[in-house]
Amino acid sequence: MKKLFLILSITISGFLYSNPMWTIYDIKVENPQAAANIISATDELMASSFAKENFKGSLHLNAYLANGESEATHFFAVLQPSLTEHMEWITSSQQSEAGQKFFNVLRNNSTSISQRFNTFIQTYGNPSNDDVYWIIHEFYAEPSDMEQFLKLTQKLDDETRDTFPGQFGVSQVMFGGSPDVSHLLTVGYSSIAELEGWEDQVATNPALQKYFKMADRVVDWKGSKLLFNARIYDSASDLEQFVTKDFE
Repeated sequence: MKKLFLILSITISGFLYSNPMWTIYDIKVENPQAAANIISATDELMASSFAKENFKGSLHLNAYLANGESEATHFFAVLQPSLTEHMEWITSSQQSEAGQKFFNVLRNNSTSISQRFNTFIQTYGNPSNDDVYWIIHEFYAEPSDMEQFLKLTQKLDDETRDTFPGQFGVSQVMFGGSPDVSHLLTVGYSSIAELEGWEDQVATNPALQKYFKMADRVVDWKGSKLLFNARIYDSASDLEQFVTKDFE
């Protein structure tokens, strides 16, 4: 039995680590000028020959509209094909002249709040690079309950694909963040109007009500955050490639 459990654990871990990774680097920015300095430094880094030659993925600089009790005002989301690619990028950028210049500006204009490494499991809805407003629903689920949760989410997708205007996806938290959050349900929209239009009918939508009723039995919802993409740097790959796992 122990041998079987070990084999299953290795198989699952290998699957997760080979999946696309996205990291959240939460920061606190005190004023608009500091935010402008960070944007300028990020623009310069991502336009550099170093980034063009070494960065494999997509970088989003996001601003929180609602973030609960967290002090973070912004975060960098780094979307890459694997954990290996991400660590290679972080290491090389810290050693490069362009990267060191960027990190110096970042340190002088923000406070680091937290880091979270996530592995992307599955996408639903209609993946689009036009989606720039996002809700992140945090939840905790036991590993034994995730198969049921994913089945419920797939059924919801089947029932709402023709009417839901955006995209949504499920990710597992691998490292960092809060210990009571194991997974994330991310929902993307192209505009606040689109977001509001869909969210306003959640309480009366039969498919959604059935989904949440069933999901409440297997997951513990922890809270939700609202944000928008202030800057997107996707010269190496884009959001659609990330969620569809197509990096060719």
